[in-house]
Amino acid sequence: MELKVRQLGGILVEYGDQGVMLDPTRNTHSFPTFVSHAHADHASAFKHPEREKYATQETYDLLNSMGWKKLDGLKKIKIGDKIKLDDIEVNVHNSGHVLGSVQFEVNTPEGTVLYTGDLYTEETFTMDPATPVDCDILVIETTFGSPMFQFPKREDIAVEVYQWAVNTVLNGRIPAFKTDSIGNAQEVISILNQYTNLPVVTNKSATRVTDLYRKNGYNLDSVDSESDEGKELLESGKCALITPKGSKPKWEKLDIALASGWAAIMGRKRIAFPLSDHADYRGLMSHIRKCKPKRVLTFHGGNMTKDFHNHVRKRLGIAASPLTTRIETINGPKMSNEVRIRACSKQIINTIKIPGFVYQPSWLTTEMTRRGFSPSETENSIEYLIERGILKNTPEGVQLKQV
Repeated sequence: MELKVRQLGGILVEYGDQGVMLDPTRNTHSFPTFVSHAHADHASAFKHPEREKYATQETYDLLNSMGWKKLDGLKKIKIGDKIKLDDIEVNVHNSGHVLGSVQFEVNTPEGTVLYTGDLYTEETFTMDPATPVDCDILVIETTFGSPMFQFPKREDIAVEVYQWAVNTVLNGRIPAFKTDSIGNAQEVISILNQYTNLPVVTNKSATRVTDLYRKNGYNLDSVDSESDEGKELLESGKCALITPKGSKPKWEKLDIALASGWAAIMGRKRIAFPLSDHADYRGLMSHIRKCKPKRVLTFHGGNMTKDFHNHVRKRLGIAASPLTTRIETINGPKMSNEVRIRACSKQIINTIKIPGFVYQPSWLTTEMTRRGFSPSETENSIEYLIERGILKNTPEGVQLKQV
């Protein structure tokens, strides 16, 4: 039996006729379901109460606090748990992202897949760093997987937050931080608690989440904006405000700042602090090194981070590619009609005879079409040869690797 990974309405890991579905976005499968954390783009499985979902109690409670309904079917897990499902065992590890967030290590007799979910790789004001886990295939998020995303040290950001917030109040205005209600909101509260004497007032959604953090042992001092104390503080102007990114605060005399990883590329056009609960480029690279995978599959990237897999190949020497609906194995992508792919690959090697010379994929497609191979077969064969270290991908095209 073969260990297979692909994206099919979620991260699907299969071993023979067994499998698990990680952070599914659709309800079209029959495999056991695992949810990594409470952000909506990962927790869609909880929209289907008829399904059993393996998730932490904190993830369940966060979704409940954010107003999600019919949260049935929870199979509670915690960091350190091992869930045995026939020949598959799923181990649960910290991801360092937000309260209750985890990574899933999927073990089979053939090998191990580590799915990171969203992760942060250093200690923050509220979270311990993600745990590195040795694996054969690493499926890693790449939200900030570009060299342009290199966040300052957390302590340096905290000093900047302190200086701006205090100076804003001294100028007779209220510093307001727009940020996610889960994760960054609690980081900003913790920074303001530790670095300033400013009372912190939170919008309703951030209040509900922060209350839950407190119930889980976090020492966060803040009050709700609709409470009597919150109203008095906002009236006085001697406080800081936490409000969601998309909100339009009704209070006057606000100076608004964004707390987000995207602030790293925003320049000085607006007040923004590069505070994120996602790992930056260096953090992602570090996590990959520590996990020692044979293959890396990337997901949750955008146009700015679409080449992260090429950085992994070039800098770390590890086979890497974006995760798609194509079946991936420890040894590389599983091609449809492998005999045809091997034959096409052999023709490509015979055609590309000059080491170091760059060949355009479009030219290769034309040449292989003359030999009876389809454009998709040529594309798959090029990827096949890159995965095996025979060809090298460059911005201009492909070339034979020099020995």
